[in-house]
Amino acid sequence: MKPEKVIRDPIHGNISLSEFELKLVDSPQMQRLQNIKQNGFCYLVYPAMNSTRFEHSLGVMHLAGLMASHLGLSEKNALYLKSAALLHDVGHPPFSHSADSVLSKRGVSHELQSSRIVQKTEVADVLREYGLEPRVVSDIILGEGVLGKLVASEIDVDKMDYLIRDAYYAGVAYGVIDLQRVLYSIRVVKEDVVVSSGGLEAVEFLLISRNMMYQTVYRHHTKRIAESMFAHALECILGKTLSVGELFAMDDVGLMQHLRTTKGYPREIARRFDLRKLFKNVFQVRVSALSKSTRRDLEENAGRIEARIAKDYGVKKGFLLLDYPESKLSEFRVKVEQDGEFRTIDEVSPLAKSLEQAEGEKLTVNIYVSPEELSKFRNFNQEKYFNYSQTSMRKFLA
Repeated sequence: MKPEKVIRDPIHGNISLSEFELKLVDSPQMQRLQNIKQNGFCYLVYPAMNSTRFEHSLGVMHLAGLMASHLGLSEKNALYLKSAALLHDVGHPPFSHSADSVLSKRGVSHELQSSRIVQKTEVADVLREYGLEPRVVSDIILGEGVLGKLVASEIDVDKMDYLIRDAYYAGVAYGVIDLQRVLYSIRVVKEDVVVSSGGLEAVEFLLISRNMMYQTVYRHHTKRIAESMFAHALECILGKTLSVGELFAMDDVGLMQHLRTTKGYPREIARRFDLRKLFKNVFQVRVSALSKSTRRDLEENAGRIEARIAKDYGVKKGFLLLDYPESKLSEFRVKVEQDGEFRTIDEVSPLAKSLEQAEGEKLTVNIYVSPEELSKFRNFNQEKYFNYSQTSMRKFLA
């Protein structure tokens, strides 16, 4: 389609929008993303990290267009791919992934919300106007089929954009990726997305960047504390003063204002954000140091363990938070061509294998408390709650 408008992007330069793409961009659902931070509470650590889901979506669409050209997709499939790339985050709640832990308990995700928006709102009307079936775009967003794997899989245009974009706004040097080499090394073989042998080194650099970004930016201890505080405040209002549907219609500003005007714990947490008076870390242990049974107990009973520790130390509910991390290692399953065969990158690359192992070693369990409660934890009895042998925590939980 003929370009209707050109947008200047700090990462990719000029991004061209056709009349069709401009109509999608101007929809209320896409415009809401202008006020949703790409990285939630990272701005508390890196003040320039105020980029939005909106600009990230434009970047992913741009890369999807390059990918479509590289793979020689038909004009119709290229439109489907670019549309899904543009709309893949349209269902994000305020503060992006910061709400994931709360929403997952209710069987809700931003991917499913994006799928609903694509099929049930004005966005669907625009898609049909230009001959695209909303259901097909939805399937691609959910990672189905070859086109879906180009948008949401082990290696996709989504990751290619956010790693470089987030590093740029954080002001760190970890986003140095040979983007074109990675993009043009991708092939489609038997309905699967793979990387040619010539692209191995470029993908290794991408994995290094990902590893460093997770360690220094995405899992920064201050960001994790803020996300834990936010999640507990959101838990207090969701289903009470705010429905899930209302949450997904809000942006960052609207949700923070809702917290400020809700009495009790939500208002207190909003006040602490406004004053940057965050909780403090009083305990940290590497997940790898814990027994398998203890890890399982933490995964299944984190809330009960948190409540028990708070009760033992006389801390009010919500002012002691147990943070057990999730590990996302799908990138190490990307398939690479080697000697005519396709194997996962951790099988063919010693560097990728070591990065995968390092990822697991860096994960930590943390306990955060409000500054007013710090004195109670000068002699925290960690052995009472965290077992380092094969002993289970179930006796403690009984």
